[in-house]
Amino acid sequence: MFKSIFERLFWTNILVLLVVFLSVSAALSVFINNYVCDRQYEMALKVSKTINYWTGYLQVENNNIRSRNFYKETLDNWAEFLDADIVVANLDGTVIESTADGIESIPEEYVSSVKDGEIIRVAGHFGGAYSGKVFTVAIPIEYYGNKIGGMYINTLMPTLTKMVGGLMFWFLLATTISIIVAFALIYRQSAKISIPINKINEAALDIAAGNFGERITVTGRDEICQLASSFNFMADSLEKLEDMRSRFVSDISHELRTPMTSIAGFVGGILDGTIPPEKQEDYLKIVLDESNRLKKLVTDMLEMSKMSSSEYKLNVSEFDFVELVRICIIGLEQKINEKQLDLDVDFSKESLMVCADRDAIQRVLINLVDNAIKFSYPNTNIDIKIWSDHKKSYFSVGNFGEGIEKSELPHVFDRFYKTDKSRTSHTGGAGLGLSFVKNIMVLHQQSIWVDSHEAKEGSSVKYTKFTFSLELA
Repeated sequence: MFKSIFERLFWTNILVLLVVFLSVSAALSVFINNYVCDRQYEMALKVSKTINYWTGYLQVENNNIRSRNFYKETLDNWAEFLDADIVVANLDGTVIESTADGIESIPEEYVSSVKDGEIIRVAGHFGGAYSGKVFTVAIPIEYYGNKIGGMYINTLMPTLTKMVGGLMFWFLLATTISIIVAFALIYRQSAKISIPINKINEAALDIAAGNFGERITVTGRDEICQLASSFNFMADSLEKLEDMRSRFVSDISHELRTPMTSIAGFVGGILDGTIPPEKQEDYLKIVLDESNRLKKLVTDMLEMSKMSSSEYKLNVSEFDFVELVRICIIGLEQKINEKQLDLDVDFSKESLMVCADRDAIQRVLINLVDNAIKFSYPNTNIDIKIWSDHKKSYFSVGNFGEGIEKSELPHVFDRFYKTDKSRTSHTGGAGLGLSFVKNIMVLHQQSIWVDSHEAKEGSSVKYTKFTFSLELA
C-alpha cells in the first residue's frame, strides 16, 4: 500500500489524528448538546418559580386587567430571556396564557404528567403545534399545595442547535488550526525519520559496491542517530577489514612468491646445467630451507584461520607459570649463548599457579623471548620478570636493540607487519608471530602491550619490553 516509510509514517499518523478528531468531535457534540439541554432545563426550573408565584397571584386578581397585563408582560419577558415559548394551562389542558400564537390546548400526555406532579423534559412537536421539533419542559403549578395547572416551556430545537453550533464552531476552528500544525509536525517528524534511513540505505548500497568512504552525518541522540552511528562504526570496521584483506593478499602474495621464486630458480638452474654438479647439493639445501619456510608459512596461516574461528576452543587448565617460563628459557639457551646475551631473571615467587591453555601460553613465551633474542644487540641483557597483582599474573621480557618506532607500536600485532621490512632475509620471519600472540591473549580475554623507548637519553639503543597478563588460579 505504501511505497516508503515516509508515506507509512505520515499517513498512519494522519489517519490516527483524524480518527481521534472525529471521535472527539462526535463525543463533544453529544456532550455539548446534552449540556445545552441541561442548561435550558435548569434555567426553566429557576424561571418556573416566578411564573408559579404570579400564576397563583392571578387566581386572586383574575378580574384585574392590570394584573393580567402584568402577568402577560412577565411571561413575555421570561420567554425572551429563555428564547422560548411559555404556555400556561389548567389541569384540563385549557390554555390560560401563552407567548406563542395558535396554541389552544395541551397534549394529553403532557397534561397527565403534570397532574401526577412530574416534571418532564421531552423533544417533539408539542401535539402538532409546531412544524419543527421543540424541547419541552413541563412543570406543575401549585397554589397553596394544590396543583392548579402546568407551565410548558418550549424551546425550538434550531435555537438549541444554534447554541451547539456556536460552541462547535469555535471547537472546530481551534481543532482545524491544531490539525494544520499537527500535519506540519507529522510531516517534519516523518521526514526526520525517513531521510536518515534513506541515506543509510544509499550508503549501504555504496558500501556494497565497494565504496567504503561513505558516512552518515549524525546530529542528535535518538534511535535513528544511534543507528547512523552504528552504521558509521560498521562502515569503519568494514573499511579497516577491507584494508586488512587487501594488505593480507598483498603480503601473503609477497611471502609466498619469495620462496617459490628461489625454489623455481635454483631447481631450474640445476636442471638446465647452469649450476654445476659440485654446487648442486648446496643449492638443494637452500631449496629445502625455502620449502620448509613455505610449509611453515602455510601451516601458520591455517592455524591462524582456525584461531579466528568461533569454534576454536582453549584447553584451559591450572599449571605452574614459573616452571613453564623456565622450560622455555632452557629451550632457547643455545640462541642466547650464540649472541652472548646475559639473562636477568626476576621471579617474585618460586611457584605461581595460573589458569590458561598451557600449550598456547608456551607458544606465546617462546615467541616473545625468541624475538627478544633475535633483535637484541650482542653482549646485552635480556630482562625477564614475573609478578602478580590484583588476581592476575604478569610476564614481561625486555631487550636492548634497534627497538620499535613510536608510530609503529600500534601495528606490531597486525598480521604480516614488520618494523624491519627486510628482516625476512636474515630472521626468516613472515610477520605472523606477534599476531598469533595477540590472538591467543584475546582468546584468554587477557591483555598484552609493548613499550619501546631510548635506553639512555640521546642513545641510539632502545629498550623494548613486551608484557602480558594471565588469570591466577
